[in-house]
Amino acid sequence: MKKDNNIIKFHRQIQINIGLIIFGIIVLYVLFHIFSYLTSDSITVYEVTEGTIAKDTSYRALALRQEEVVTAPTSGDIFYYAANFDQVGVRTNIYSIDTTGTITEKLKGSNQNLEVLTKSDLSKLTTSIRDFIYDYDSNQFQKVYAYKTDLDSDLQQYYSVNMLQEMEGEIAQAQQQGKFTYYKAPVPGTIVYQTDGMEGTTLENITADSFDSKNVKITNLKHQKQVKEGQAVYKIVTSDRWNLVFKIDKDSAKKFIMDETEYVQIRFLEDNASTWAACEIQKQDGQYYMILSLDDSVSRYAGSRFLHIALMLDEQSGLKIPNSAIVEKTFFTVPKAYFFKGNDSEQSGLMVKGDNGKTELVIPTVYYESDDAYYIDSEKVSADTMILQPDSSDTYRIGSKTAKLQGVFNVNKGYAVFKQIEILYQNEDYAIIEKGTPYGVASYDHIALQGDQISENEMIND
Repeated sequence: MKKDNNIIKFHRQIQINIGLIIFGIIVLYVLFHIFSYLTSDSITVYEVTEGTIAKDTSYRALALRQEEVVTAPTSGDIFYYAANFDQVGVRTNIYSIDTTGTITEKLKGSNQNLEVLTKSDLSKLTTSIRDFIYDYDSNQFQKVYAYKTDLDSDLQQYYSVNMLQEMEGEIAQAQQQGKFTYYKAPVPGTIVYQTDGMEGTTLENITADSFDSKNVKITNLKHQKQVKEGQAVYKIVTSDRWNLVFKIDKDSAKKFIMDETEYVQIRFLEDNASTWAACEIQKQDGQYYMILSLDDSVSRYAGSRFLHIALMLDEQSGLKIPNSAIVEKTFFTVPKAYFFKGNDSEQSGLMVKGDNGKTELVIPTVYYESDDAYYIDSEKVSADTMILQPDSSDTYRIGSKTAKLQGVFNVNKGYAVFKQIEILYQNEDYAIIEKGTPYGVASYDHIALQGDQISENEMIND
């Protein structure tokens, strides 16, 4: 049988899978955005809130108090009962002197058992240790040894309470024989177990040398185990009223006098505590001094002859933003006379003259306005663009004048928009800016924290 060779072969058509193509495009789109997110700088968003910054000026102030150095009426072994900086009354036992040393030796060798300490004792010890850790400075390690001695002395006092009760009969007998005597505070006040040689300094006798720290000779009285008659045993601050005195320059002094400033808020840099003080300016030997009068915190700083303080002046309130968010941008300044409304537009625009002689209404974004000009950027117009003044033949070349504005990038809509700010006050970390400005930011707006890392209209990945 003869085979049929007239067979027609058809080419196989390529089948296009639309769904697969769309899926591939989506995958590429997702991968692109993941790559862009991972390789781009992450911008932190900051919410604008109202706040306050106080301008402070630091000084080293001389502390003057009503204080009295108490001396030993007789010689012998000394043992202290009141803690340093304690508030005491005239019936409080401050120390005792033992002419034989027998009783004092037993008190110092009392059983050191923590179980005998009261809650009040433990609380005082905890506070003392916490304050020492807070104020610790590795550059002044010698203070560790001084504090260790003070802590040992305090513990010794707490442990001796039970021993005093056990030795009540022996102590009474020694008192009758004149060998052991308790001494109380002559007046109520704050106990300080150190002298510095400047206890006699008053507002009436201060001189330029009074501010020389070399004149301060600190003696820790609590370290002494024996005393001689007439030797200092402690110091007592007898009034809550005290003064801080420091030198100020002539211009600052005159400003305080002209402003008739009676009270200032101060901050102690040692622990950042603040208070109010009455202030007065005095001039002596050509030098101006500020005298602050206080009636609180005397016991808190009774151990320091010099204190570092800051006057909290010119407090400013407004919108508080980090300095890192602030940027500077250059703008074209265009006279207001060249702006007009046209083509039923509610917004003011510019009549731009093209190269072909035709004119076009362009509505740029206004970022700020002065008395006679608007500030615009290059989004809608460029440098050297010619604009016409309405109802006039006058022209103006864009870029003829420029000016810089400080601002932040508002990211409320997910992309960066420059907003002008007016800084009222600024310190190292934050700025207080005017609120309610027409082209600025408002409370609860979101701005870019890293202002120098983004550009206008950039999308934000926070």
